[in-house]
Amino acid sequence: MIKVNVLSASIGAALLFGAVGSTQAATTTQDVASLKAQVAQLQQLVQQLSNQQQNQAVQLQQTSELAAAKPAPVAPTVASGKPGWLTLPDGQTQVKIYGSVRVDGTYDLKGNPSPSISNNSNSVPLNSANATKNNLNVSAATSRIGLDIVRPTEYGDLTGKIEADFAGSATGSSQTTNGNGSFRIRHAYMSLGNWLVGQTTSPFVNADTSPDTVDFNGAMGYGSTRTVQVRYTQPLTANQKLLVALEGGDVDNINNSTASTVFSKTTTVNGVATTTSTQTANTSGGNRLPALTARYDVTTADKKGLLQVHGMLHENRISLNDNVDETKLGWGVGVGGKYNLTPNDTLFANYYHIKGDSKYLLYANAAYVAYQNPTTGDLSIYEGEYDTGLIGYGHKWSPKWRSNIAAGAIWYKDDTDYAAKAPSLNKNLYNILVNSFYTPVKNLDLGMEYTYGQRETFASSTATTDNKGDYSRVNLMAKYSF
Repeated sequence: MIKVNVLSASIGAALLFGAVGSTQAATTTQDVASLKAQVAQLQQLVQQLSNQQQNQAVQLQQTSELAAAKPAPVAPTVASGKPGWLTLPDGQTQVKIYGSVRVDGTYDLKGNPSPSISNNSNSVPLNSANATKNNLNVSAATSRIGLDIVRPTEYGDLTGKIEADFAGSATGSSQTTNGNGSFRIRHAYMSLGNWLVGQTTSPFVNADTSPDTVDFNGAMGYGSTRTVQVRYTQPLTANQKLLVALEGGDVDNINNSTASTVFSKTTTVNGVATTTSTQTANTSGGNRLPALTARYDVTTADKKGLLQVHGMLHENRISLNDNVDETKLGWGVGVGGKYNLTPNDTLFANYYHIKGDSKYLLYANAAYVAYQNPTTGDLSIYEGEYDTGLIGYGHKWSPKWRSNIAAGAIWYKDDTDYAAKAPSLNKNLYNILVNSFYTPVKNLDLGMEYTYGQRETFASSTATTDNKGDYSRVNLMAKYSF
């Protein structure tokens, strides 16, 4: 604006001096009038230029204010480049492969009902059965492979996991017998923010508060059940969170071994009572509703301690046809914890009370037995009710050597229709184990473990049949993790 005014004054002065000189030379009034007209036109042009510059300045100011008010474009989120992760061609998705090569060997000092490396404390032959002893079983089916996936979004990281092993069902043989086994999904889920959808460990089980074992299953009173679920996790404080999940999958588990007893009809012919089977124990339909599970976590401020409270509720249902159908609720509560006494010493403890469920914790009986009234045909469900306890202690002798000792038990209420209708089922079970792990080089674990256990049935001992069965086994393991 200042530059335009200066230009105007300069041009006016030059023209005026020129006009004066011209007037003096021409000495005519007409020439003076003509020059004055030219000066007026030039001043008008200068004013127009000045107005145009002012308008441009206002437009530039408005454009600058709009640019300041408008958010800057969000640049595409780029993967963070985590060590050990592979970035896919899109430049955002990262994946990491992990897993383990594992070989197990077991030697049963007492009878084992199946050629498997799985712990069979709940089904070992009764002592009076004189079962074959000293059995060797080996397997590599517990080897596993997994894939972690992460991709940044405007809502946070979108993560996923796929993990599988080879301990699935093998047709015609044990699932973990030497050379057998089939590929099975362990984890397959995605998560974004507080939400998770897919198959992974249920909030009801105690995988975080139990000691490490060589046995692939774990100690009595332990659970690692993985279910398909929709789960929401709500952090409450820096040290507390709540998990709530709706879980799919049929938890109906009728005791097929007692089918001829449970589903029976007694008639009398010529004074002789005769029992004939009227139904089979197979069910159809399954559950109509998902299971509800929850877990509340509390960690100490120094991260040495962890406390978890568990809850579970689901439907038990047996349906022979549309007219013969019965349901009852199964439920359970539990509490578990671990505490690091020192950097080398850790205590573990868990307790559950459960009714009408056998899905979540290992070694439990069938969830219920069912009885059909021989006169009316109506069904009744008798649920098993039991408690479990697990305690353990872990110690690190050195950076390469660690050991654990654990004792677990399951005990059922025996004054119930459940016990009366299925006397061959277990009333009490326990096992005790002690192990050691040696890590000669990074990622390589060599383990050895001894387990002793016993089961006792609801039925009483007779002169020929014992109601107890003892279990004794040595486990060996070599695992390379990557």
